[in-house]
Amino acid sequence: MATLKQLTTFLAVAETMQMSEAARLLYLSQSTVSQTILDLEREFGAALFQRGARQLVLTPKGMILREQAQQVVERYEGLTRAMEMSHGIRELRLGATLTIGNTLLTGILTQLRADHPDIRPYLYVENTRLLEGRILHHEADIGLIEGIVTSEKLARLPVAEDELRLICGPRHPFWGRAVVEPEELLEQSFILREQGSGTRDIFESAMRAAQIPIHVSGESVSSTAIMELVAADLGLGVLSRRCVSRSVEEGSLWALAIRGYPMHRYFQVCYPQRRPVTSQMRDFIAAARTVLERA
Repeated sequence: MATLKQLTTFLAVAETMQMSEAARLLYLSQSTVSQTILDLEREFGAALFQRGARQLVLTPKGMILREQAQQVVERYEGLTRAMEMSHGIRELRLGATLTIGNTLLTGILTQLRADHPDIRPYLYVENTRLLEGRILHHEADIGLIEGIVTSEKLARLPVAEDELRLICGPRHPFWGRAVVEPEELLEQSFILREQGSGTRDIFESAMRAAQIPIHVSGESVSSTAIMELVAADLGLGVLSRRCVSRSVEEGSLWALAIRGYPMHRYFQVCYPQRRPVTSQMRDFIAAARTVLERA
């Protein structure tokens, strides 16, 4: 019978499609990895990989084993976490993208602690691309994401709507206007979120649809830094209305729309489709909904 270690090794090879890379990730010798695959092929009486010139390719039997092995490994990981939490503390590895981390996460965690003091979250706050990868690699149990989620392996549960706004400083010609035409952005400089940010992806997608090339003069992972640079009239920015509402009220920024290209999106709870939803994940979703409904 295949052991958990053998299945873990097989999954690493199936993920990388290279014996050498799987060995590096697992801190094993390449010969050990190769022997493990051979042992599995003997046990199941079928080739699991086709050996190509540059990389391996899963056979139909290999695809079946990958699906089943993933479930076995994930169930074992769930068992391990359950036993670790048997003392009464429920661990939750929680991720949030940067806009949510800057505007809503504190309220959600405060609500979660009030409702379920036995849940102990460990936080990751990063951009959409990085957080999606972390969830896929089982480094986080669940994430609250505002960007475009691309992996079909993640369940996506919309929990709130959001809108991106174009922002400018007090001396910019756009100040006081409700909307601008897309063509008016041709000669403008933009200070945007970093590559991999959901905010940036949505804005760039809208500009591609409008056939408007944009000039990026700077980028930052910090929404606060972007707002300060825009307020100093060093460029235009695009951020969530939730991020900029206070600065707009205080008069240091102005927010407006781009005619014909509304930038709406949803905040989504994401988690691996094939992993069981734990009680702490359900409780986090309920806390997030409670806070977002009144935000």
